[in-house]
Amino acid sequence: MNVDKSWLDEYNSKKSIMCPESSLEKYFTDKEIAGCKIDTIELGTIKITSGDIVACDPTACLDHNISPFFDKFPKGDFKVTASIVVDEQEEMDSKIAIVRIKFNDNAPAAYREALYGDEDLSEIESQGDFFGIIIDTGLAAFMDRDGYDKLAARLTKSEEENEDFDAYIDIYSKELEKSAKDNPKYQYPDGDWANINIDDKNNAVLFSSPYGEGYFPVYVAEDKDGNICQLLIQFIDVELSDDEEIE
Repeated sequence: MNVDKSWLDEYNSKKSIMCPESSLEKYFTDKEIAGCKIDTIELGTIKITSGDIVACDPTACLDHNISPFFDKFPKGDFKVTASIVVDEQEEMDSKIAIVRIKFNDNAPAAYREALYGDEDLSEIESQGDFFGIIIDTGLAAFMDRDGYDKLAARLTKSEEENEDFDAYIDIYSKELEKSAKDNPKYQYPDGDWANINIDDKNNAVLFSSPYGEGYFPVYVAEDKDGNICQLLIQFIDVELSDDEEIE
């Protein structure tokens, strides 16, 4: 995506405050954070065909107005991992804290918010401020722009052919239930994540927000040389107090 130079200059001047309070890597390496048990699960791989990545509520595909982030990401098949805040009393009540696409094995040295390139950056004033993506149905997704375009066309056609069509009920809920049956760990029977095929070249990774609807930040992780190594969406920061929770 072509970004206006003045916007990019302002972004570069503020990106150091549009970042998490601390490194997110510990959610994938540590077994406990702030007294909370942490585990990870693999959500399969994601196919990045164009290098443009969309993060959204997948029911929003019907709106046809979701843009990819302005960054260009590596192309290929990459592992997707979820960090889980474990409920030791009831495994199914465990919650997804972060979902990560890992492009390589380089260690993150810095994080910055993934944006579209047209946000009003004057709204950013202090450390930890973020724009985030909008989740309306309690479900989020990562996918390549090519996959998004094809999924949006498919959903729109289904809606045009059937006025009662509901993307969540007719497609996503079935995929989530199948995923829960095949991969029951940390999932309710109706499912908390699924890796679905859009066509033979594209897929989408779906995952539930533990807080339902809201705004949630997506971060680009860069290595010590400034190269992109990860893309992450954060739902939970276990080190925040209750009145500071991300939502």
